Amino acid sequence: MSEPADFVTRLRAERQDPGREEALRLDKARRRRKAVLAGCAGALVLTGFGVWLTSVTGHRPANEPYAPQTLQEDLWPDEWPATVRLPFRGSPAAAWQDGASGIVTPRAEATGDHTVTEVAAALRHSREFLLESNVTPEQLGGDRPSAAMDLLDPRDPGTAALEDALRHPDEEHSPLDVFTRFDPDEESVVTDAVKSRGTMTYEVAPSGELLVHADYTFVYAVAKNHGGWEIVPGAPEAARVIVRRQVTLTPSHGRLALRGSERRVVNADCRAPEDGYVHPLYHAAAAKAPKGASLDPFTKPKPIEDIPAGCVTATRT
Repeated sequence: MSEPADFVTRLRAERQDPGREEALRLDKARRRRKAVLAGCAGALVLTGFGVWLTSVTGHRPANEPYAPQTLQEDLWPDEWPATVRLPFRGSPAAAWQDGASGIVTPRAEATGDHTVTEVAAALRHSREFLLESNVTPEQLGGDRPSAAMDLLDPRDPGTAALEDALRHPDEEHSPLDVFTRFDPDEESVVTDAVKSRGTMTYEVAPSGELLVHADYTFVYAVAKNHGGWEIVPGAPEAARVIVRRQVTLTPSHGRLALRGSERRVVNADCRAPEDGYVHPLYHAAAAKAPKGASLDPFTKPKPIEDIPAGCVTATRT
């Protein structure tokens, strides 16, 4: 070890060295170059990641994990599958009203031989029927839609036909013409994940009947009960199903009677046997499903009869 006196002498000599300033300048230059190189390397990594993100949107295999840990789910591209955490991410339905809030009755006015009170009661009961047919958790979960059936006149032939369809569904007699139901052994509707939008009108038929026409689109987010794809740990995939429904009802003995019903279902397996349930198409299955006529279910509604009744391919859900 150097003696203190020797150490002081050496420091004085270095301070008086004519090359000392140049050595310090070169050392600073080396440090700057290292910082710049490190920054460029980081930028290249980020640039490559950005290019990779761009390349994956909509062009990777259906079971690709999409590097979900790299960014928040609300920033994922719309093409990526949704999860139960944000079931309507990327869907126009995200801006729609929730379930019951989207079903609004028009103002009741006396029409024909029907008083304001009669018209108001028919509109109120029709709204209740729509809710019990398409929104309430029990019937969505596959239970018998008892509350909806209780709103129908048991003496009307249409009520008996609907009861038979619920008991013995087939291609010609499907409860899905009136009710939205999912198989409780397969999937469940994500909590509070029902969106709705549409119109309700009324008129007097030539026969004198008061007819209430409901034309609504419902969007459901569902998840598999078992074996669903966990896109993010603890967050299974959510599939969206769109149901366009038209129902015509008339007052009958203090209740309602069905006078007509039509439905179109988008992003469901059109090859599934008629068992009284809607069978959603999840991301991987949708990619392999038969391609039908392209349909955007969120464009301005067209007459339901102009929408193909068979397999269609949704351009977005």
